[in-house]
Amino acid sequence: MSSLHRTCVLAALAVAMAACSGAEQQDVLASPNGAASSSSSGGGSSSGGSSSGGGSSSGGGSSSSGGGSSSGSSTTCEPEEEPNDRKEQANVLAPARCGRLSRDDRRDFLTFKLKPTTQSMRLFFQGEVRLTVDVPNGAKVELTPQNPGSVPFVPDAAYLIEVRALDPGKDDVPWRVEVIEE
Repeated sequence: MSSLHRTCVLAALAVAMAACSGAEQQDVLASPNGAASSSSSGGGSSSGGSSSGGGSSSGGGSSSSGGGSSSGSSTTCEPEEEPNDRKEQANVLAPARCGRLSRDDRRDFLTFKLKPTTQSMRLFFQGEVRLTVDVPNGAKVELTPQNPGSVPFVPDAAYLIEVRALDPGKDDVPWRVEVIEE
């Protein structure tokens, strides 16, 4: 290996390590267009299907949700901060968070508020997880990789997301959730 090639590889590793600092391990990455990729050192990891456009809307906007697979991510995934196992401890999704569910951490909560100028939003998630989204209009929507569904759009409103493993007996379940406002 040439000296220049070795220097480039080391520089790329340094950038990747800096991006993941503060997290125990970050295995799930996704891009803002709904594409995502995942890898896991402790067994298999899978990705969800995708849903496009439409969805419920109010105020002229729309929303969609889903997952998929691709390489790379242009949005930094901020690691979750523990504790966030209760609604009152929800981490702010701004715009992406990633984490890991374990035997001691069976669920995580996230929250986000749409900006008053938002015309539409997309919610993307990755991992073998079930999302229960409390919509500000009182509705609850459940999303899974097999049924990504859609989330109603409510402008200038706060949402709450509960993240749980699809298989409640499984430990070490990586997840990633991202909201994109347009």
